[in-house]
Amino acid sequence: MKKVIARISFAVVFVGALIATKPLQSQTAPFKVGDSVEVQYAGQWVTGVVTKDLESGTYVVNHGSQIMYINQGPANIRAHQMTPEEKAAADQSAQAFATRPTGNGIGAQYGAREPATCKSRTAPPNAETARKYLMCDMEGLDGFQNLLLLTDVTVQLAAPRAFIYAQDSSRPQIDVKAPVYDIRGKFKQFQCSKPILGGGAYTATHNCNLYEQPQAAGSCYRDTFGDWHCTMAGNRLASTNQVREQMPPR
Repeated sequence: MKKVIARISFAVVFVGALIATKPLQSQTAPFKVGDSVEVQYAGQWVTGVVTKDLESGTYVVNHGSQIMYINQGPANIRAHQMTPEEKAAADQSAQAFATRPTGNGIGAQYGAREPATCKSRTAPPNAETARKYLMCDMEGLDGFQNLLLLTDVTVQLAAPRAFIYAQDSSRPQIDVKAPVYDIRGKFKQFQCSKPILGGGAYTATHNCNLYEQPQAAGSCYRDTFGDWHCTMAGNRLASTNQVREQMPPR
């Protein structure tokens, strides 16, 4: 009997349940690309989809963003009948993959919409302009080349106040003579890595972590060039508000 070879790589961090089910007695090997299968991994049967046949008795099988290399053999791989929920998720991934954004823009490289840009920042902030400035300031590539995008953004402004050194001095190029607006609100932040192509539709389209920020706060300020900027922060590192393997905003 051949030994299972398992190697794992991640487009994003894998979170999933191992599912033990009964084997089907009908469909048998060899399997083809796109077949729904179960593979023996860590002592349990794990559902997945065949994404490559290496023609060496080994299959590449994806379970979510987990990539496994599985040797042929009834003790290692067997057919799996998708549940309606699994079929819906697979169809959604296939549709998303078929309609991925194209072009050379930053967003297209991540399978997402383009980050927001502001042609003008001269209008003083109100609820709408503050929302626009915030998205322009907070969307784009971070220091690790992850694409950050926001959705469901709401902003509430306080009355204008004077510059306070202890609170505002860290704002780049802030005009200390201009009013500052404290803001609060909520948003969802997507942190997306570049998708791994060639590993199946799911891996190519579920390349983001989602951070819920239901209670965020920050400020809007004017810089010395007369442009307005807005930023808010929440508890982004809290594990309770992180949802992994999400599709990017489009």
